[in-house]
Amino acid sequence: MGLLSQVGTGTAQHRRTLKSGTQVPFSVYEPGVQCQTGCQLVGAYRDPLDPQDLGLDRSEARFMGRMSLLAVRAAQIALEQSGLPRRDLAVVVGTGTGEIETHREVVRRVERGGRVRVLPTTIPRIMASTVSANLATVLKTRGPSLSVTAACAGGAYNLAIAASWIREGVVDHALAGGVEAEDVHFHLGFDSMRAYTRVDNHRPEMASRPYAADRAGFIFGEGAGILALESRESAERRGAEILGSIRGFGMSSDGSGEMVAPDSAGAELAIRRALRHSGVSREAIGYINTHGTSTPLGDVSEVRAIRHVFEDALVPYGSTKGYTGHTVSAAGALEAAFTFLMLREGWLSPSVNAEPLDPELADYPPVLRPTGTDAEWALSNSFGFGGTNISLVLRRER
Repeated sequence: MGLLSQVGTGTAQHRRTLKSGTQVPFSVYEPGVQCQTGCQLVGAYRDPLDPQDLGLDRSEARFMGRMSLLAVRAAQIALEQSGLPRRDLAVVVGTGTGEIETHREVVRRVERGGRVRVLPTTIPRIMASTVSANLATVLKTRGPSLSVTAACAGGAYNLAIAASWIREGVVDHALAGGVEAEDVHFHLGFDSMRAYTRVDNHRPEMASRPYAADRAGFIFGEGAGILALESRESAERRGAEILGSIRGFGMSSDGSGEMVAPDSAGAELAIRRALRHSGVSREAIGYINTHGTSTPLGDVSEVRAIRHVFEDALVPYGSTKGYTGHTVSAAGALEAAFTFLMLREGWLSPSVNAEPLDPELADYPPVLRPTGTDAEWALSNSFGFGGTNISLVLRRER
């Protein structure tokens, strides 16, 4: 697994932060300050992304913006850890948009007037599949490559698609997940719709607080989550270390006619379909990594869905977005990886900044302190605008 977020790079940094419950303060976003937006914070990925340091030559790097560079770094980590062969590797990695900065550059040139010339790399940068295309090109793979975009559920959808291909024998190996980079278009858009918190610029260490009574919206976080997938038979044949398994998934749309207001019935349907698809009983689930973005409506809507599915069983649950912010298309893959770490190593990450807790959750709080677990099975949920929902069923492998 290749993991990048404001927390840092790789599994070691993420493990240390999530296991201890240590919150990483968010960064001031200068374009937000300049534009006088309500939210002026961002979960910036702080480590360098120099193309030369990533082993890219100029002919490769010219097609890449920041999102593709994030994806290359995460993919390199996943491949190094897994030892997967590259030749027939499938690449299923997506993002919410193409490289927006390239769109902005075209507009700037048009506004200058006269004869307009744009860079010949414009189309490969702005196409929606730019991330998967760049990865496939740099890694010189021969397997299929594509990008699925499903708003905030995109990363998890890509994992499900790659797992399905492997299960059906279409491919033997895949890199799958999602990536997202900050851009002023994102920032202004989310801020305008009041999805971001607008009251926390003075306390960057507290800005993302899923389940808290005073939560006021999410913080965008840059990130990349790319997992190396293969069949059990292939992994055992190679003598590879198996970090966990994807055993099923369930998908749904809310069907409510609302673009941005979540409907707990849609989330419930995705969870029930995931359990049915995996053949796992609800009693076996020992942890749920929730979508939990820190929005007033979304957090409790998801917990209502969980209550309906699991009834009187109080399954431990929590959100890790207090650490990373909301990484949008990367979220589903990053959070599946976090869940694998927890199951494999026997600990649950606390939902940071969740106290004082939302009164609706008083009788069913999230995990609030570092906690041990012997759970074998877990769910990882991702829900996006347009009511697109997915729940992954994950299993510990030791």
